[in-house]
Amino acid sequence: MYFDLLIMLLFGLIWAGIVTFLWVKKKKSFVYLVFFTLFYVYIYKVLDYTLFQFQSLILLKYFQPNLILKGETADKSLNLIPLATLTFHDLETSLLNILLFIPFGFGLPFITNLDFKRIIVFGTLFSIVIEFVQLLTGILAKITFRIADVNDVIFNTVGAATGYILFIAFMRIYRRLSRNRDVASNPILRYIAERRA
Repeated sequence: MYFDLLIMLLFGLIWAGIVTFLWVKKKKSFVYLVFFTLFYVYIYKVLDYTLFQFQSLILLKYFQPNLILKGETADKSLNLIPLATLTFHDLETSLLNILLFIPFGFGLPFITNLDFKRIIVFGTLFSIVIEFVQLLTGILAKITFRIADVNDVIFNTVGAATGYILFIAFMRIYRRLSRNRDVASNPILRYIAERRA
């Protein structure tokens, strides 16, 4: 509980610092900051779901040594064999990994001008960092609740690519629907219309 509040406070302070920097130094618009904040909250929730909820239990064990945690031992916390080890049961997890990263590929173009290739690279790197931290904390604590799996990286990357494709489709439909409308008077609609797709 306290760990979760501490993490939320830390991420809130980081958000405030970044937003202040973007507004004051980079002269970003209010609408940009809204889209940035939405993406930032998404990133926080991904980290909370993949890392903080479980790693906080490992941290708790250091304060309560008699606490019994039913996780995996550290030697079972890594899978580097792509796709071959997948079972029918893993299909649900794979689908969840894809769904988890669709907002990454869809949302990042609203705050950057990155093209498809760079979106995929950033999505893959973000996924690798998550898996590496899961592995590292498992090794340090000798117990883990998340297995660092190359399949997660693959399906997260598929999710980021799917999200970007959905972004392109959304922009084409949006521009077609707004072609005969005055979007200049609404800052949010104008901002969306200016996105590169």
